Amino acid sequence: MTLKNKITQDPEQSESSPASSHSSSPEILKDITIPHNGLDLSTYSKFLALYCRSDKNDDFYSLEEKQNCEFGGQWSIFVNTITSLDCSGSEVSGRITERILPASLANKFTNNLGVAVKVSEYTRDDERQIRGCVTTIENENTFNNWFIYHILDQSRLSLSEHPIVAKEVKYHELFADFFAENLKNTIVNDQWDFGGRDYFIERARYFTDRYLRIECILPAFPCKSSNEQKVYGSVPDKGEELALKRLIKATQDLADIYPPGMKIWIVSDGHVFSDCIGVDDDVVTTYTTKLHELYERVAIPGVDAIGFCGLNELFFSGAASDIFNQDWVSDTDVAHYTGTQICPKSDLSRQILMKGCDTDAGRLRKQIAIKDHPRLHLYRGFSRFMMEDLSLLTHFQSFSRKQFKKTISKIAFNMIKRNDAYSNLVELIFPHHLRISIHAHTNSGPKFGIKVISNDQCSIVSSLEDLEEPKFEDFLHIPTPWHNCVVKVEDEKEKYFLTKSKVIKDALEKGMYDGEWKDTRFDIGEGGHFVIKKIS
Repeated sequence: MTLKNKITQDPEQSESSPASSHSSSPEILKDITIPHNGLDLSTYSKFLALYCRSDKNDDFYSLEEKQNCEFGGQWSIFVNTITSLDCSGSEVSGRITERILPASLANKFTNNLGVAVKVSEYTRDDERQIRGCVTTIENENTFNNWFIYHILDQSRLSLSEHPIVAKEVKYHELFADFFAENLKNTIVNDQWDFGGRDYFIERARYFTDRYLRIECILPAFPCKSSNEQKVYGSVPDKGEELALKRLIKATQDLADIYPPGMKIWIVSDGHVFSDCIGVDDDVVTTYTTKLHELYERVAIPGVDAIGFCGLNELFFSGAASDIFNQDWVSDTDVAHYTGTQICPKSDLSRQILMKGCDTDAGRLRKQIAIKDHPRLHLYRGFSRFMMEDLSLLTHFQSFSRKQFKKTISKIAFNMIKRNDAYSNLVELIFPHHLRISIHAHTNSGPKFGIKVISNDQCSIVSSLEDLEEPKFEDFLHIPTPWHNCVVKVEDEKEKYFLTKSKVIKDALEKGMYDGEWKDTRFDIGEGGHFVIKKIS
C-alpha cells in the first residue's frame, strides 16, 4: 500500500513562494518528467511519528505524529508493546535499535493503514532520553536507514528532556498576543482569530510549559538575486542589517513579558535553490559568511538571539554524516538549468534532500494541469517571477523567447518540488519549533507570516515619485532585502525606503536625484545603501 503523504496544496504554505499570477500557463508539461516512475519513495513519506520518551515506560516526553495516527492517545499501550518485542541493530549503526510491528499489531496505532511499521530508537551521548520514530516498511533500502539515523541524531529534540513545570501565568497566551502585535503580517482573510491563534498557542506551549526560551525557525536570507535591476551587489547590505535588528529587538522585547525570551533560527534556503535562481554555489556561501559577520556586529553582546543553519549544515553534521555513502543517492538526478557554478558538496546535499524528502510522486504535474487548482496558481507565480528574475542572466541571452519560457517552466516546476522537500526536511529537523515565514499566510498554521522589515524602519515603495507603500494583490511575496535595495532620501527626513535598484539608478541617470551607493561596512555593522538627494 502506498501511503497518502502530506503535500502542500495551498500556495500560502510555500516557504519560498514568489508572487502568484495568472499570466503564465503550464504549456511545457510534456517536457517535465516524473521521478521514481510516479511512485513516492521518499523516506519522509514513511514517517508516522517522531518522539522522545523516558527509559521509564510511564513517562511521556514529546510526540509529533501524522497520517491521523494515534500513538499519543494510546501511549502506554504503544510503549508496552514495543518494549515487549525483540530488537535488533540497524544495518547502518548498532546504536539504532529496531523493532518490527506487523500490520495486524500496528493497525491500532496507525488508524488501520494496513502496513507493517518499524520503530527505531536511539540515545545520544549527551542525553538520557530515548529518541524514536515510527516508519512504514515499504521499499526499504540502506539510504532510508541512514536517513532515519540522521534525523534521530539531528532533530532538535533536546528540550523534550526538560520536565513540564507549573506556572500561574499563561505565558503561551502572552506570547501569542505579543506576536500578533509586534511581528505578525496580517492580510486579507487572516485566520488568526479563527483557529490560527489556538494553533500558535499549542505550539508555543512546548516551550512555555517547560519555561524555556521559545525557538522559532525562519527559512530566509538565501542570497542576493542575480538580477542587477533589483539589488546592488551580492553581499548583505542595509536590508539585511535592518531585518536582523528587527528580529533581535523582537527577542529582547519578548523577554520583558516572558523572561526566558526567544531565539530565531534562520534556516537559509540558498543552496536549495541557488542553481535555479542563477547564483553560483560559492556566491551563496560567501553571502552566508558575510551575513554571519554582519550579525556579529549588530548583535547584543552576550545575547543569543539568532542562530544560523543551512542545507549543508543540516546534512553534514552529527554522527550519521560520518558514515554517509554518496553512492546511496547516485540514482537521484538534480537538474541544472541556469549555467551556474556547482559546488559538489552543495549538489550532494540537494540529492539527499530530494531522495529523502521529495513527496511529489507525479502529483504536481497532474495538479498544475487542473484549471484553478491552487498548485497551478503557485506554478504560474513561480514562472512569472523567475522569468523576471532571470531575464538578464548571461546564460539565457542567446535563447529564443520560446526556449527561455520552456526552461523557465522547468525551473518553476523544480523550485516547487524543492521547496516542498525542504519544508518536509525542516519539519523533521525542527518538529516542535514555531514556523514563521517572510511570505504572507492566512496565519491559520502551521506557518505564520511576519514582516521581516517593519514600516518604522523602512517604507516599501515602487517609485520615488510616489512614496506611498503599494498594495500587493497576491499577498504571497512580500518585498525582501534579497530582491531589493535600501535608499536613504535626504530630503525625506533621512528616511529609508526599500525598492528595486533600477528605480534609484534611473532617477540618478535622469538627473532627478544626486547621490551614490555606500558599500557595506562589515567592520562596524553598517549595511550598504544608496544615499540620494532630490535636485531642485
